[in-house]
Amino acid sequence: MKFYILTVVTLCFIIINGCSKEKLPTDPIVDLGGDRWAPSPLDNFIKEQFIKTYNIEIKYKWSPFEVNYNRTLVPAQESKVIPVLRAVRDIWMKPYEKVGGKNFLKLFSITKFVLVGSAEYNNNGTIVLGTAEGGTKVALYLVNDFELKEKPTVVQMLHTIHHEFAHILHQNIHYPQAWRGISTQWYTQTWINTDKKTANSQGFVSSYAKSAESEDFVETISFLLVEGQKAYDDLIKENMEMEKTFRLKERIVHQYYKDAFNIDFKSLQKEVQTALLTLTKTETK
Repeated sequence: MKFYILTVVTLCFIIINGCSKEKLPTDPIVDLGGDRWAPSPLDNFIKEQFIKTYNIEIKYKWSPFEVNYNRTLVPAQESKVIPVLRAVRDIWMKPYEKVGGKNFLKLFSITKFVLVGSAEYNNNGTIVLGTAEGGTKVALYLVNDFELKEKPTVVQMLHTIHHEFAHILHQNIHYPQAWRGISTQWYTQTWINTDKKTANSQGFVSSYAKSAESEDFVETISFLLVEGQKAYDDLIKENMEMEKTFRLKERIVHQYYKDAFNIDFKSLQKEVQTALLTLTKTETK
């Protein structure tokens, strides 16, 4: 018994003695009070256009606490931030405000955007273009590849934003029961093994739409808004055997926006397309 007590006391001494030599780091820790900078024109733009107007936080400076630390990622270039945010404002926010009313985004709003310079690469060969957490925070990737004059990069990023926002909408007001059962036989977690052409032939606007019923719903919304009605009609012409499926999904989306939010989807679609055309200064083919 005495030996046991002596062992415990000795162990405690070692632990206490070891702890007494530990020192707190003296270097500032980014995002934990160690980051200080004077507001720049970029910060002022964010404050005026997003924080004061919409109460949306924009994080463009690198923060390991906002992204997947198990992936190798690149910070956003500051020169790319305003072009990205202009696109977000003009092609997502303003169309919804114009058609749904000035306060619409305040009812169903994203509260934080995190901008990442590169894509997030998965082990299965796919890349992450955007993520949403809790229906309020959205991370946008590939910011450093963004060019306003290159329509494909704008379409790609705005497709992601409209996709995530459509998730927020249906999480508040669920999509219609009529959507269930339309394409149930095709949903699969191995959607990555289906190329776009095959997915289209099964009644989906993208391969990712095959991953789940809710993803099919928001992918269809985002495609109709960002890629546009002509692209959707062309998709149907190339897959006439699935015309009824595509048209049914389109009608359900239109009715959902009307019944749930009193929004005319055609008008919203037109506003998004006009903004996209204006900002990119390209002609819609």
